[in-house]
Amino acid sequence: MAITVVAVLAAVVHLLWPDVGLDAVTLTLLVIAVVPWLGGIFDSITLPGGAGVQFRQLTARVEEAETATARVERAVEAVADTSQVALTAAQERTSGELGEDPGKTVNRLAGDYLDLRRSMPSGRERTRLMQQVFGELVRETTRIPDPPLTVWLESENGGLRLAAYTRLFLNPDPRYLDALLDAVLMDDLAFNVSRGIRALENVVDVVGPAQISVGTVHRLRTYLGELPEGNRKGHLLRLLDRFSGLT
Repeated sequence: MAITVVAVLAAVVHLLWPDVGLDAVTLTLLVIAVVPWLGGIFDSITLPGGAGVQFRQLTARVEEAETATARVERAVEAVADTSQVALTAAQERTSGELGEDPGKTVNRLAGDYLDLRRSMPSGRERTRLMQQVFGELVRETTRIPDPPLTVWLESENGGLRLAAYTRLFLNPDPRYLDALLDAVLMDDLAFNVSRGIRALENVVDVVGPAQISVGTVHRLRTYLGELPEGNRKGHLLRLLDRFSGLT
């Protein structure tokens, strides 16, 4: 195959530039120039002088390295995220007077969250303020011994769904796995979905990836194809990493 490629290149060059002489170095450079486009045709090529290139093996190794790197990056992000939320919860629990009834506070914060979305354009400032509301929800949901998570997850109020995601992130409860999954897949608020997927990660870790049904994993993988590039997709890829090799 290498001889054929070299011969074709030489013939083309000769037709275009009949006065140009081709030595072994020139031919080698020509072959190298087309190497990136030859991987789909054959596995390897031997260049003049005996140097070989293993295309498909090299491509596979590059892809494996990129996948491993992406997984490490997602794992680091998960640790940082978890640590930050845990720190927020610890700080808020010891931050002085707790104020009004936590159930009422959650409802108020849910309203504040929706007001932010309605009144401000998408951007860093709105995200910063939503993170602030999320931090307050961290505090308040930890103060409720037995919050109505099913009601929150099924609510049309995006702020209450966020409250449920927050509580299940901090206290993952396998009993709510199906309801949590249904809520996340139906949620149309990007910030909510990111927090909901993080809650799913923690619940799956409690249950054990091997115990999650094939149907649930299939729903998650289907949902992955519907998400645009960004935080939500990154979080979901990190969750799906747990099932690699299991299904």
